[in-house]
Amino acid sequence: MKEHFLILLLTITTGATIFIFTLTNTHQAIPVFNADDILFEHETIHGNIVITSNAYDELALSFLNRNITGMSHVGSSYATTTQDDTTFITLPANANIPFTTHAIVSSNPNLHEVIVMEPNSRIAHGAHAKKTTCELTAVFMVSSVDLTGDDVLIVGLDSNGTILVEIEIP
Repeated sequence: MKEHFLILLLTITTGATIFIFTLTNTHQAIPVFNADDILFEHETIHGNIVITSNAYDELALSFLNRNITGMSHVGSSYATTTQDDTTFITLPANANIPFTTHAIVSSNPNLHEVIVMEPNSRIAHGAHAKKTTCELTAVFMVSSVDLTGDDVLIVGLDSNGTILVEIEIP
């Protein structure tokens, strides 16, 4: 009889704990992405970084947090700077996003590597092209807790080291 009572008490306590945890950790609902909207997705230990494009050719860089109840949308940034066939998006770190992410989306087939520099960081972060769902588009992504998203200089290089793209965000 004691065993049944203990199992019942444990079940009720566990259920109440999960219910309270779910109520206290409310997050924004994940935006609905059509399969055709997702251009690139990268999984980290903290969650997923997703780049989407919509029917109006607008790009969004989003962070989806992974928790007990699944994935939740934490924040997004939208394309701010476009130079020819290259678009730059920054998603700054905050209390819910653990690191700043710079994403460069380009349809230039000669763009081989991107270097991201910030004046407050002694490290120049480099990224090589990552394949996307669109064969004509490549994504270059840099994420770090050292980055702030302010005063960014992006240099895009071809395979020989020649500068193809230079974007400066004051």
